[in-house]
Amino acid sequence: MEFELWAYQITPGSDESLYFAYTEEACRQAALDQRAEVKRLEADDQPEMTAMALYRYNFRALTAAEMVGVLNGELTIIEACAVDRKLIGLVVD
Repeated sequence: MEFELWAYQITPGSDESLYFAYTEEACRQAALDQRAEVKRLEADDQPEMTAMALYRYNFRALTAAEMVGVLNGELTIIEACAVDRKLIGLVVD
Protein backbone atom coordinates (compact mmCIF):
# COMPACT_ATOMS: atom_id res chain seq x y z
CA MET A 1 0.00 0.00 0.00
CA GLU A 2 1.34 3.43 -0.96
CA PHE A 3 0.41 6.83 0.37
CA GLU A 4 1.30 10.40 -0.48
CA LEU A 5 2.87 13.05 1.76
CA TRP A 6 4.12 16.55 1.04
CA ALA A 7 7.40 18.08 2.20
CA TYR A 8 9.26 21.36 2.02
CA GLN A 9 12.87 22.29 2.69
CA ILE A 10 13.21 23.72 6.19
CA THR A 11 16.52 25.26 5.15
CA PRO A 12 16.10 26.80 1.69
CA GLY A 13 18.27 25.03 -0.88
CA SER A 14 18.96 21.98 1.31
CA ASP A 15 17.19 18.61 1.53
CA GLU A 16 18.90 17.74 4.84
CA SER A 17 15.85 18.76 6.87
CA LEU A 18 12.34 18.42 5.53
CA TYR A 19 8.96 19.24 7.06
CA PHE A 20 6.15 16.82 6.15
CA ALA A 21 2.38 17.32 5.99
CA TYR A 22 -0.65 15.33 4.86
CA THR A 23 -1.69 17.82 2.17
CA GLU A 24 -0.01 20.19 -0.25
CA GLU A 25 -1.98 23.10 1.18
CA ALA A 26 -0.92 22.37 4.77
CA CYS A 27 2.70 21.94 3.70
CA ARG A 28 2.74 25.16 1.67
CA GLN A 29 1.13 27.08 4.54
CA ALA A 30 3.68 25.73 7.05
CA ALA A 31 6.48 26.87 4.74
CA LEU A 32 4.95 30.34 4.37
CA ASP A 33 4.48 30.56 8.14
CA GLN A 34 8.13 29.63 8.69
CA ARG A 35 9.28 32.19 6.16
CA ALA A 36 7.20 34.91 7.84
CA GLU A 37 8.61 33.99 11.26
CA VAL A 38 12.22 34.07 10.00
CA LYS A 39 11.64 37.46 8.38
CA ARG A 40 10.03 38.79 11.56
CA LEU A 41 12.93 37.63 13.75
CA GLU A 42 15.70 38.62 11.37
CA ALA A 43 14.17 41.59 9.60
CA ASP A 44 17.38 43.60 9.26
CA ASP A 45 19.85 40.72 9.02
CA GLN A 46 18.24 38.71 6.25
CA PRO A 47 18.28 39.75 2.60
CA GLU A 48 15.69 38.16 0.31
CA MET A 49 15.05 34.60 1.43
CA THR A 50 15.90 31.82 -1.02
CA ALA A 51 13.04 29.71 -2.35
CA MET A 52 12.17 26.45 -0.58
CA ALA A 53 11.52 23.33 -2.67
CA LEU A 54 8.10 21.71 -2.27
CA TYR A 55 7.97 17.95 -2.91
CA ARG A 56 5.36 15.25 -3.24
CA TYR A 57 6.57 11.93 -1.81
CA ASN A 58 5.06 8.52 -2.32
CA PHE A 59 5.76 6.10 0.52
CA ARG A 60 5.06 2.43 1.09
CA ALA A 61 4.75 0.55 4.34
CA LEU A 62 7.93 -0.65 6.01
CA THR A 63 8.86 -4.30 6.27
CA ALA A 64 9.94 -5.65 9.66
CA ALA A 65 13.59 -5.68 8.52
CA GLU A 66 13.37 -2.06 7.34
CA MET A 67 11.76 -1.04 10.62
CA VAL A 68 14.67 -2.59 12.53
CA GLY A 69 17.09 -0.68 10.28
CA VAL A 70 15.27 2.60 10.96
CA LEU A 71 15.03 2.00 14.71
CA ASN A 72 18.72 1.12 14.92
CA GLY A 73 19.73 4.21 12.93
CA GLU A 74 21.07 2.24 9.96
CA LEU A 75 18.46 3.71 7.58
CA THR A 76 16.40 6.86 7.46
CA ILE A 77 12.68 6.46 7.07
CA ILE A 78 12.98 8.11 3.65
CA GLU A 79 15.67 5.67 2.53
CA ALA A 80 13.60 2.76 3.76
CA CYS A 81 10.18 3.46 2.31
CA ALA A 82 10.10 6.42 -0.10
CA VAL A 83 9.01 5.11 -3.49
CA ASP A 84 9.53 8.39 -5.32
CA ARG A 85 9.78 12.11 -4.89
CA LYS A 86 8.65 14.79 -7.30
CA LEU A 87 9.51 18.46 -7.15
CA ILE A 88 6.15 20.23 -7.29
CA GLY A 89 7.34 23.81 -7.09
CA LEU A 90 9.02 26.45 -5.00
CA VAL A 91 7.70 28.34 -1.99
CA VAL A 92 8.47 32.05 -2.17
CA ASP A 93 6.78 35.18 -0.87
